[in-house]
Amino acid sequence: MKLTGVFVIETGVVNRGDGIGNIATVKKITTPEGLKVFFSPVSYKRALWSALQRNKGWSVPIVTREGGVVQRTGTIIDSEEFDFAGTMVAKPKYERYGTFLVDNGISINNYFGDMEFMTNMAIAKLYGEDEANIINKENFYGIYIMPFGIELDRVGIQEITTIDTKIKENDRLEGKIKKIYKALKLDEKINEEMVGKWAERVENIEYNLGTKATKIVLKQEERKRRLKELLEGMGELAKRIEGSERNLSPYFSAFSLDYIAPKYLLPMKDFLKKKVSEGGHIDFEKLSQELENFAQADEKTIKTADYMTYNQVIDELIKGIFKES
Repeated sequence: MKLTGVFVIETGVVNRGDGIGNIATVKKITTPEGLKVFFSPVSYKRALWSALQRNKGWSVPIVTREGGVVQRTGTIIDSEEFDFAGTMVAKPKYERYGTFLVDNGISINNYFGDMEFMTNMAIAKLYGEDEANIINKENFYGIYIMPFGIELDRVGIQEITTIDTKIKENDRLEGKIKKIYKALKLDEKINEEMVGKWAERVENIEYNLGTKATKIVLKQEERKRRLKELLEGMGELAKRIEGSERNLSPYFSAFSLDYIAPKYLLPMKDFLKKKVSEGGHIDFEKLSQELENFAQADEKTIKTADYMTYNQVIDELIKGIFKES
């Protein structure tokens, strides 16, 4: 099962480019429809993980240098972020492909070269100088559209096939966890208290004697908590940049458990482009109706939410995913 979604986000500059001279550039991409501003999946997810660590108590993942690259290691047992984000390097011993996939957030409206001229004159005067440093910043404010997907069947489930954990059938759960981290050469990073806490999250750990594969399955309650907190965190998110915060909370959201890919992004994009070009008010009730009609034609369903009903819709989704009454 897969949950797909599309967010409509109204905000300013989320990512900066490398810069040209004393000009701080925005990240831009050329499209057949003009020059668009975008923010990257890496930038979005880093803001999300940091917010979830601060606000929901998510653990900081174990990080080591593997294959010349610093990356997340460990397992889904110790880290919610590792569960959703996985590892960066192909086929390390910590191999895990991410379950949470995000595409670029790309603006609906075009970039037309807006600039902002700035100096540090006020600070320079405090230092007793009349000369100041000058910087020019490309500026932008607009409506972004960001698709994403979550592979629900893999959240809270991990198979370790690249290393033999040598688990025995009669090992206690805590013992199995220790053997996994020893096989991963991470046993020095854990202690008895951590293992005891982690064991409460785990439903079972299976070891296949023939293939030497280890399968970790977290409790449904833990899987539900992680997914709910991820979606709630996405609904109230900001990114710190240049001494301020950029709102990344969705103004409008669409979700589906029926679509393999967020195909419904296409009518959303067409609707928003038309409204932006006309300069009119974006009627999200009308957009919701158009999406409902679009899904009905495909014999599928889409749930929509505005910024007022977001958490309510997330609760409904979670109940549907975990078959709650």
